[in-house]
Amino acid sequence: MPEKASIYLHIPFCRSKCAYCDFPSFAGIEELMEPYTAALAREIDAAAKLQAPTVYIGGGTPSYLPAPLMEALLKKVIGHFYLEEQVEFTIEANPGTASESNFRLWRRNRVNRLSIGVQSFNGRLLKNIGRGHNAADARNTIAAARAAGFDNLSIDLIYGLPGQTLSDLKEDMRTLLGLWPEHASVYQLILEEGTPLEKMVDKGEVSLPDDDETFEMGEAATGALAEAGYGHYEISNYALPGRECRHNTAYWLGKPFLGLGSGAHSFINGRRLANPENVQEYIQLMESKGSASTEIVTDEKARTIDYLLMRLRLINKEISFKEVGDTLSVDFKGHFNIPLTKLQAGGYITLTDSSFRLSNKGIRYLDNIILELSKV
Repeated sequence: MPEKASIYLHIPFCRSKCAYCDFPSFAGIEELMEPYTAALAREIDAAAKLQAPTVYIGGGTPSYLPAPLMEALLKKVIGHFYLEEQVEFTIEANPGTASESNFRLWRRNRVNRLSIGVQSFNGRLLKNIGRGHNAADARNTIAAARAAGFDNLSIDLIYGLPGQTLSDLKEDMRTLLGLWPEHASVYQLILEEGTPLEKMVDKGEVSLPDDDETFEMGEAATGALAEAGYGHYEISNYALPGRECRHNTAYWLGKPFLGLGSGAHSFINGRRLANPENVQEYIQLMESKGSASTEIVTDEKARTIDYLLMRLRLINKEISFKEVGDTLSVDFKGHFNIPLTKLQAGGYITLTDSSFRLSNKGIRYLDNIILELSKV
């Protein structure tokens, strides 16, 4: 029986670069699409023939890749890996970059889930963050996906956007719920260092909602989704029963995954590997060496914090001290007793003799928890 692992393919191309984005994605390099796809095909050919419960094609904007190149990649994945009968196969799509014909082609090649990066249905807010679509594009893309037969859609929204009000967020939630996706990802905007948005804020060209306003937005989003019957299963993710994202859940539980393409990471056979983010460097390495990955070596503390950063995102699951000990070979409760006690006193976690879990406050302030644990 082949080893089981989730598969991730990275598509680094975008029609335009959003002001808030620090992902390894790039606009204006369309001439590299064909050689990149060829390099990615080589990396697939060189990979072990794994059994894949999930496949996820992310970016960047995968839906910006021309249809013939995407179809070639899909057939390569299907032909190389052992996809489970009930595989969850997701592609990310941005509004205005794919049509019903694209979606039908993907469905013919085993894709059964879409993650659509709407971010907001408010044209003013979309313009503030440099998105390349408008609200009509978003609705049309979702309608095209439904017409093509997709019955598992995830819609992404972001709150805390420049110029956004609580009223704006509530209107976005009403629109989202009117479209009734099976899954919703609602993220708080993070002002990433070095992004155009950070520079715009520093110069006073745009302003962000303050911490209290942003907290209210997060609470309003969670409340609206809960009232509509969506389960809040991860810090930023909500799903109708049985529609939780299996691929991302595998990450959060520390299960093996194989990442392919520029900037992709892997956790396979107990080793952590990474490919270079530079697209041309990735292509050159695949052409000259047939491999682009290097091993990432970390110490015990870094591995522990990395594991907790992922595992704590699953907010409805207790973390047993035995689980952490078995996974990381560390006496977690003994080593972290002081910060755990402090976090319980601050109302961030609830602690028992054998486990702990996030409180409602901890869900909103996960970074504070990780920072406290990192001090040990």
